[in-house]
Amino acid sequence: MAKKRVVAIDIGTHTAKMVQLEQSSGTLRLTNAGVVTYTDKDDKQQVAESIRHLWASLGSPAQKGNLLSLFNRSDLEVVLALPRSLVNTKRLANLPTATDDQLANIVTIAAESELPFRIEEAIFTYHDVRQTADATSVELISTRRASVTSYLDFLERIGVSASAVTPSMIAIAETVANSGCTKPTFVVDIGASQTDFCFVEGGVLRFSRSFRLGGDNLSAHISQALNVDSETAAEEKRHIPADEAPTSTWTAELIGELQRSIAAATAHRASDDFDPTEETDGTESFTPTEIETELWLCGGGARVPDLAAALEQELDIPTSFWNPLRAIEQQSDIKIEPQRAEVSAVLAEWGDTLAVPLGVGFSALDSTPQPSLLPKEAAETLTQTTRQRQIFATAGLGVLIVGGVLFGGYTLQRSQKHRTEMVDARLASYAQPVAAAQAQLGRELALTEMLAHNISPLDILHALSEMFRDRTQVAWTNFSIINLHEPETARITFNLEGASHNAINTLLRALERSGVFTNVRPGEVTTISQNRKQIFQVQVRCNLTASAVRAFAKKRYPMPQPQIDKSATAAELQLDPPASKILELENEETEKDE
Repeated sequence: MAKKRVVAIDIGTHTAKMVQLEQSSGTLRLTNAGVVTYTDKDDKQQVAESIRHLWASLGSPAQKGNLLSLFNRSDLEVVLALPRSLVNTKRLANLPTATDDQLANIVTIAAESELPFRIEEAIFTYHDVRQTADATSVELISTRRASVTSYLDFLERIGVSASAVTPSMIAIAETVANSGCTKPTFVVDIGASQTDFCFVEGGVLRFSRSFRLGGDNLSAHISQALNVDSETAAEEKRHIPADEAPTSTWTAELIGELQRSIAAATAHRASDDFDPTEETDGTESFTPTEIETELWLCGGGARVPDLAAALEQELDIPTSFWNPLRAIEQQSDIKIEPQRAEVSAVLAEWGDTLAVPLGVGFSALDSTPQPSLLPKEAAETLTQTTRQRQIFATAGLGVLIVGGVLFGGYTLQRSQKHRTEMVDARLASYAQPVAAAQAQLGRELALTEMLAHNISPLDILHALSEMFRDRTQVAWTNFSIINLHEPETARITFNLEGASHNAINTLLRALERSGVFTNVRPGEVTTISQNRKQIFQVQVRCNLTASAVRAFAKKRYPMPQPQIDKSATAAELQLDPPASKILELENEETEKDE
């Protein structure tokens, strides 16, 4: 499974926060995080440089368009948070029932009359779709186009393109859902200049609002009350309890805003027609809700000592300080695995302020589409850029493959050529010994041929002459041999004249017993009269035996018999008998008696 990486960015009043999440094989990991501070948000150059520094401190994740990223299987997205104070929400009720594709067009038509500013100046989307058999209602989310582009401009200055712009209240709800909480919960994220109030139930955002009260207001109040500079006031607010002067005044203002927010959230829960942008006069008394809820505090402004206890006492709602980082860390499928030691230090110090960037990252990794206020033209540009990257990646991969094949073929050719040259050199080194061996073998074969015994017709005539010494009884009149150079197939033919049948039969039996001739085949015996004598004539055919060559060789080259001196041999055989102790004793006794 390919790894998907998300870098979520939250640009606040005095701090910019980034977290990097990775999803692979069903496991979600927080691998990197960073926080950078600046003094003046209106100084665009200062904020951009701070974000650039923060981006570099994250280890310079691969940016889209980078040559290396073309072949990186890890898909990196950059997503941006938009403050709740810049977002308007409104429930659009009594819309006609429609499919998902039709609903987008219906919401677009309905939004033209509901937006608080001109349609060409607005960017809007919707979520929390509720359908019945007769009607559909959605939560419309809108903002000014200039508000979004001003935040996107910070990223463009460092060469980064965002793939989504997520409202901060949507992000907070995502963080609550990923922390495993399903019961009704009020989440209060106290920032430097704004406080976001969210009502989350069942992991779904039911209501949200933002009011201008934060840590900077407390610092200004302490600075005026104690007559100290802003830096000293920012340090003092970390030590003055929420129910003690001068912090108690700020705490009372916060309680009043929370009472209005809780009342509005309770009313909104009871009726889909409630307008969350409607403000109350703040004079009506607060009645606790009938549902069992909790109130969670997070953000830098929530670090005021004893703030949770003071709010719980006044609001009569269980209140606690919520560290979203520690909450999600308890989930078995979400891992906190920082890549560097300094990242662990950042998480330890700023973990309670990361609810928004964490939620922005969770929204980007969610398989279901999440609300995004990214301008349409930016989304189209991003899509076109993605397609170009895919084309470049495909073309680059093709070039690499072709280059690899060509280089591999060239390397293989050079290797084969080198091996061929080595073989040729080795064979050349063997040429002289082979030639010498061939010459020596030729001489030995010639000598062997000279020493080898070849049968000649004289050998056969000599053998016949020894068998038939009496020419008066049998004689041959002609003699022929075929294939004598191959004794195994040689054929011998000769005509005989004999004085009687008995003489011819004796000759034939002698041929059979000779051990040299075989397959003796006599022809028909005929008789003629010559000088008043009867002469018997017959033609005989025969072949040579396999041992004929050796027999003829022994006849032609007899081995000398060893000469044995019989007298010397007899002398050697005359041995003295072995001595006997018994005989020696008997001889000694005989000599004594004599």
